[in-house]
Amino acid sequence: MEQLEAKVGARLSIYTGMLEYGHKDRMSTCHFYHAYPNGRLKLLDWEYEYAVALYSMEREEQYLYTYAYQENECWALFRKDSEVSRYQQEEFLFEEEGYFRVNVRRKDGKELDQSEAGHINQILSYCPGDQIPEESPKEVKEWLKEEIQDTVEKIRKGTEEGAEAFLLLTDSHYTVNGTWEDTISAIRKVIGQSNFSGIIHLGDLTDGMVSRQVTQDYVCKVKQDLMSFQLPFYLVMGNHDTNYFANNPDRFSKEEQYWLYQSDCCEGVIREGHALYYYKDMPSLATRVIFLHSFDEVQEMRYGFSEEEVLWFKKVLEELPSGYRVLVFSHVPPLPEIHFWNKNIRNGLCMVEILEGFLEKREGSVLGWVHGHNHADQVYLGRKFPIISLGCTKLEDFKDKKPEGAITPDRRPGTISQELWNVLLLQKDSNCLRFIRFGAGEDIKVEK
Repeated sequence: MEQLEAKVGARLSIYTGMLEYGHKDRMSTCHFYHAYPNGRLKLLDWEYEYAVALYSMEREEQYLYTYAYQENECWALFRKDSEVSRYQQEEFLFEEEGYFRVNVRRKDGKELDQSEAGHINQILSYCPGDQIPEESPKEVKEWLKEEIQDTVEKIRKGTEEGAEAFLLLTDSHYTVNGTWEDTISAIRKVIGQSNFSGIIHLGDLTDGMVSRQVTQDYVCKVKQDLMSFQLPFYLVMGNHDTNYFANNPDRFSKEEQYWLYQSDCCEGVIREGHALYYYKDMPSLATRVIFLHSFDEVQEMRYGFSEEEVLWFKKVLEELPSGYRVLVFSHVPPLPEIHFWNKNIRNGLCMVEILEGFLEKREGSVLGWVHGHNHADQVYLGRKFPIISLGCTKLEDFKDKKPEGAITPDRRPGTISQELWNVLLLQKDSNCLRFIRFGAGEDIKVEK
């Protein structure tokens, strides 16, 4: 039996299958559950009745090819033949693979309280049935295999030359019926055949538009997949990770962000208290890697860096050990000319000038600044060190709403261009940044 979770006061629209709030006589499952042929829903408590919303495996393409985020973070297509208005007590049998959610109400029409949602699994049960595909989700699809072997070979050559490899991805935006399972299955194969020194995610694990509990579950899903490799794991906060997007009222405080996203990341990082910025010294690479926090939704100028972080950044650079270099990661780019959404980056220029001043004192000490957020590739050489934007792991293909000079590779589902993530190669005796591209786009080599 699969465990269900429900929320009192929510119901599913009979027209869209999306959540509607303010209905005290209903409760709904906020998650989307995977249904298979012969799966069954069975009522256990006859004081209640339920209605089922169905979603097909077909994807809504507007979320792939235009700037749009699905409000319930699901790319499965709502089936108009769902009888969401038909409440029943008899057993429900699923006839084909897809997703489902349910509305539940009391048969006497009385209002529900939260304790009833807590006992949803004593009210309704779901058995997936006996027709779950035998193919393991860990098995990679045929169209991924050639790219996996090519990537493994490039990593092998790089590590034989003395480089260390880091899995590097950004803007995965986990969604139901998305492509994350393909992504993690390919990563699993590449890591299984290569030597990696760590994993870096540059933020936006989800869209940040759903309830606190559902977002937590999605974040934990992505993190558990990446941390299952038992490699050092470094995570940068993205703007969607605050759970604020589209005026979502169920936002995370900074303290909550720390505990959900970063508290269980790599041991040995140096931070002040529970700050969302930190650094890690890597002696084998003679490099101090700095992970910055670049978004605060409560500020009028949301994108950028706090005064406290600016002072901390300057101090961390001043205390850099002799012979060490610096590599900076953030979600948002530091300069407005390489940021489409807002032409004001709080303290961004200040952070760049601090890094440039440090570079003038210690020539060759700055490898570069790498960021996500733009959902596009770009190597910006307008400052004294390179600033590199990386395309998004999320399957997305639209060319507008990008900074001038950025490149957005063509993406198509079911082909290798569906995927986009990188392997960063770093070497102690080289100031070159090498990005091996898996999927859409090209390998990137930056040396300045």
